[in-house]
Amino acid sequence: MKVLWICNLMPAIVAGALHKPATNKEGWVMGTVSQVIKNRNLTLGIAYPVSEEEPVHGEVDGIAYFGFYENSLHPEEYDKSLESFLGLICEEFQPDVIHCFGTEYPHTLAMLRIKEWKSRVLVHLQGIVDICAALYYAGIPEDVSERATLRDIIKKDSIWRQKEKFEKRGENEKEVLRLAEYVCGRTEFDKRYLEDINKSCTYYTINETLRQEFYGPRWELGNCSGHTIFVAQGNYPIKGIHYMIMALAKIKEDYPDVRLYVAGDNVTAYRTLKDKLKISSYGKYLRDLIHEYHLEEHVTFLGQLTSREMVDRYLNTHVYVIPSVIENSPNSLGEAMILGMPCVAARVGGIPSLAKEEEEVLMYEAQDTDALAEAVKKLFRDETLAEELGQAAHARAVLTHDAQANYKMLCWVYDVIAQNNK
Repeated sequence: MKVLWICNLMPAIVAGALHKPATNKEGWVMGTVSQVIKNRNLTLGIAYPVSEEEPVHGEVDGIAYFGFYENSLHPEEYDKSLESFLGLICEEFQPDVIHCFGTEYPHTLAMLRIKEWKSRVLVHLQGIVDICAALYYAGIPEDVSERATLRDIIKKDSIWRQKEKFEKRGENEKEVLRLAEYVCGRTEFDKRYLEDINKSCTYYTINETLRQEFYGPRWELGNCSGHTIFVAQGNYPIKGIHYMIMALAKIKEDYPDVRLYVAGDNVTAYRTLKDKLKISSYGKYLRDLIHEYHLEEHVTFLGQLTSREMVDRYLNTHVYVIPSVIENSPNSLGEAMILGMPCVAARVGGIPSLAKEEEEVLMYEAQDTDALAEAVKKLFRDETLAEELGQAAHARAVLTHDAQANYKMLCWVYDVIAQNNK
């Protein structure tokens, strides 16, 4: 069977072959690629956005790759020429099934607008951008959401403009789901959202396969740094890092040595002139909060981390936290759980589908910084609870993220779609 994946980013396997920097985003793609290579039962092609100077066709480890031109900086803008690009790729590769990752991107909508290939498309629900747009301000003060730094003005990327872009992407997302015949997701949250838009669409539950580095290592309380917290992303408001900082101030009252580590772009960087020119309104807000609560020595932004560095950070941290105001199925939670970490997460979106509350993950009402602080402190002071929670989380995640089981389910779905198109 020939399957074409249409991805949002250049996958790491292609980046390696082209000697380009690999992204750590969307790690589930590489998790499934490893299963394709291991099982050798699919002929796989991968299409992804490129800039004009990048190679657009090649092969690595038996996997064909194709670049198509798309303005990745403005995924809210639809370009009809994508239909021609993707149509040509399909004509060349002749896939039995086309698996589109992400609902809000122009390439997914373009693929569904190509009538001769539409019935072969499986749409992969990730986040629900429409709901992200509605919650985008995430409780930040109005003067912060309405202002614009020099960087925001030059890039036309202030917080309110970001919200507008999410709203446009949300409209594209709804059109994708209206057109889709087959959709796969992972939570009751995304399933209900789809049903509200398109009741005739066939929905498949397919769990994610994590990056290979996360299978095997285990968190141990005795080997981690005590009173430390890890958050995997804090780039924009809905990820709720501002709530984590507010909660950190409360945690610090009982644990003066507490440290927060945040992976991803350091949006608060302010050391050099370049940093000062590049800071966003949200980054400035986070800096102000850190200063207000005297947390300068307690918060560290780590920058982009490799998969191995992410594993090491999880294992060396006391508690993992997801302070977001909305999530569907955050892979970072699965990563922390399969490593056996004690986790705290806001009770939002699809998170209740991923873990049993109080048994596998401690949950709290989103935006309640008192409840967030208390949950973290509970794990700091109760070593038995932290270890038991981590063990239960691991047992759940081993099943949810079973690479071979998930791959078999994915191949079964591919086979159903292919048979329906014969």
